[in-house]
Amino acid sequence: MSKRKLHIASGLLLLFFIISCEKNVDIDIDEINPLIVMNGLLEADSTVEIFLSRTRHILDNKELSSLSDADVQIQDEDGNTVTLSYLNRLYSSGDMKIEPGKSYWITAAAQGFNDVEATCVIPESVAMRYIDTSSSFNEWGERQLSFEIAFSDPPGEKNYYMLSLQAKVEMMHFDIVQRIDTLYIDTAKDVVITGIVNDTIKYFIPRYENVWIESEDLAIEQWDYRTNNVIFSDKLFDGKEYTFNGSFYDWFLWGATDTSTLYVKLQSVDEHYFKYIDSREDHYYAKNDPFAVPVVVHNNIENGIGILGGMAASVDSLKLAPMYREPYYW
Repeated sequence: MSKRKLHIASGLLLLFFIISCEKNVDIDIDEINPLIVMNGLLEADSTVEIFLSRTRHILDNKELSSLSDADVQIQDEDGNTVTLSYLNRLYSSGDMKIEPGKSYWITAAAQGFNDVEATCVIPESVAMRYIDTSSSFNEWGERQLSFEIAFSDPPGEKNYYMLSLQAKVEMMHFDIVQRIDTLYIDTAKDVVITGIVNDTIKYFIPRYENVWIESEDLAIEQWDYRTNNVIFSDKLFDGKEYTFNGSFYDWFLWGATDTSTLYVKLQSVDEHYFKYIDSREDHYYAKNDPFAVPVVVHNNIENGIGILGGMAASVDSLKLAPMYREPYYW
């Protein structure tokens, strides 16, 4: 037998062997009762907003939907209880004002699910002592603003922080409105000539945009890439004054018509929310890496899944001049 025929015969034999070895195996996977998923962040001096959904089977690819028929209540440490109302996919109420330093409990009950509950303590806000900025330009004429934010960390306790920048930019818009206008009238000849005139209407719309922070500050422990927030704790500066350093580019000012406002928020968060953000970002990094160790996202909902966090923010603002760029000529 020639080598060519031998190779063909060997290939057919191998293919027959592979096909003949296939076997369908049915595996019984125990059904797990669905659980309530509760997510909420209680912020000092703000209203209560809670999102409820349910866990799903791993093969369920339907769009995530909220639980709209649950009984959700919030109680403070003084025994005051308020029932939350469902509106626009959220359970909310403005009847209870969230206060820093207080503990809050939230319970949720829905038919077909185990009752869930969670508790959190709202931290005290930490005021910023000062914000200092300076600017420079790179070789392409782009302006980069460096900043320093100084604050005093409360001593003798673990404190967790989330730093964010948000810009309010006023943008100019134009609308063209057509109207019929009289161009010429000759009463003697009873002649009227009209035409279509385009009127330009100018108006301004504010735009809010999260600003991307660049920083190599040693205190940084995690980045929240969904909101461009920086996450860190006080383990390097407990009880001391600390100055956080960072920078950002002013690309968001493109098209601004007037001076814009940059809001700087130093948010004190509780330990549960800090661990949730930290583990969630690690989960995002690992989920598409076949060699990574699976990450369990932090959860503090009893009998359920999700996170209930507490936050108190210190807010300051800066004024930024409109962006100016020399025109490019091609």
